[in-house]
Amino acid sequence: MKREIKLSLSIDKAKILYNGVRQERKLELEKFFPELNPISIIDRVKSYEDALGLLKLDHFDENNLYPREIARRKLEIIIEALNEGWEPDLSNHQEYKWYCYFKGSTTGLGCSYSGFSPSTEDAGIGVRLCLKDKKLADYIGKQFIYLYEVMLLG
Repeated sequence: MKREIKLSLSIDKAKILYNGVRQERKLELEKFFPELNPISIIDRVKSYEDALGLLKLDHFDENNLYPREIARRKLEIIIEALNEGWEPDLSNHQEYKWYCYFKGSTTGLGCSYSGFSPSTEDAGIGVRLCLKDKKLADYIGKQFIYLYEVMLLG
């Protein structure tokens, strides 16, 4: 004889349970509450169009803009999406602000490494292009290098 049991579980209770159970139970909870295992922002923003969709923005008018200006604006939108609401606090010198460093060569541009500045802001890139952590700076420097190349090299 098969017994049927109905349970009622709120998302708040599911979050409490989720933090204290083994991995196989976490997978079961995720089936009913997908928001317990959110998709990383890196997985959600693979393109400029993904960033527009996430921010619920329309594409800006590119008419009469230079290619480097278009690339810069696209990077600003992508960075806004990747930062998930974080904005750099320029008065907080203890807060790291991450950005990409590039090395140029005759074959193009390559993301050399990401760096941070706890007390100063690099005027070469600008505050609108800084990220909240190293992982995001590394990611954008590789995933969107073509936009940086157009912006920096014209």
